[in-house]
Amino acid sequence: MKMNKDTLGLYLHIPFCQGKCRYCDFYSVNFDLELVEEYVNCLKKELILYSSLFNNKDGRKPVLETVFFGGGTPGLLTGSQLAEILDLLSGEFNLASNAEISMEVNPSSVTEEKLQDYHSAGVNRLSIGVQSFNDRELSFLGRRHDSREALEKIELSARYFDNYSIDLIYAIPGQGIADWERNLRQAFQLSPQHISLYSLQIEEGTPLAKALAAGEFKKTDDALDAEMYLLARQVLTTNGYEHYEISNFARKGYQSRHNRLYWEFKPYLGVGAAAHSFIPPERFWNHADLFLYMEKLGAGELPVEERIELTWEEQMAEMVFMGLRLLEGVSLVEFYDLFNVDLTEYYAREIEKLESQGLISLNDDRICLTERGLLLGNLVFMEFLP
Repeated sequence: MKMNKDTLGLYLHIPFCQGKCRYCDFYSVNFDLELVEEYVNCLKKELILYSSLFNNKDGRKPVLETVFFGGGTPGLLTGSQLAEILDLLSGEFNLASNAEISMEVNPSSVTEEKLQDYHSAGVNRLSIGVQSFNDRELSFLGRRHDSREALEKIELSARYFDNYSIDLIYAIPGQGIADWERNLRQAFQLSPQHISLYSLQIEEGTPLAKALAAGEFKKTDDALDAEMYLLARQVLTTNGYEHYEISNFARKGYQSRHNRLYWEFKPYLGVGAAAHSFIPPERFWNHADLFLYMEKLGAGELPVEERIELTWEEQMAEMVFMGLRLLEGVSLVEFYDLFNVDLTEYYAREIEKLESQGLISLNDDRICLTERGLLLGNLVFMEFLP
């Protein structure tokens, strides 16, 4: 398989939270000032270790085209802590001059001073975890902000950043179609460059899962979930947003470059507790235990918990089902260039079945989901699993 490993994306996991949302199953720990400082030092140690490993044959390091601070709550970092990390990246890695440097922030923890500091340090894109503009829905989700604070922090963000995204959740129990439409209209009236929409998933082990099991609420039915999704497509695409990935909408020129790496089957490095990486043909991930993570780095070791080498078949399947998340679909030419395999021949049976069900279409040199396929994407993806 031929793949360009001269460029990479970098994901940094900041696992600290002031309180865990009721729906969240991401790895996180309670916020502690001293622990954050120790963790930042460990992140820098991990980056230095990888810097020594990622040398190309001619001695050049791969170019970092995107950097993404995710969490947890990255917005709990001070401006100086963030600047330390980005300064180290500039010195230890080949950070592209036009790199997209994104940071997740929450309305409850970000301040104007932090926004100024993050911008000065080099962050050029924000992802704002709004989730809803409805106070009842925010309370149900366990968010720490209300709608007033969300609006205030979005307005502040727009003063310092000309590229920011808003996250929204739909199919919240008790949410009607009119409630969801109000959220959508409030979102696009604020004119963010990017909007991400996610159907609420009740993950095992979360407070919401326990409340559901106790009969405290009923899940939104599939028909209403689909209606909300289609409404979002209609409202946002008629108001200047391109629907470019199943869950993502953007103004022209403002697609998430970092997230496209995942969907385009391109290499990325993840650092921090529980962070995942993909350097073909390997996937590997760090210990999801903050203290074990820091202990390993204290001993001068990479904190990798496990590595798996993807088979040829697994790599082909991943390129297809990840690429199908993009509305432009998977390029048959690019697939052949990577694997020297004709996608339509290798997956002829699967393609015939899915086309007959109206879930995918072949257009020119690409295979794409249909509108029906967007609603039933997981069924499509399962067909390509080896």
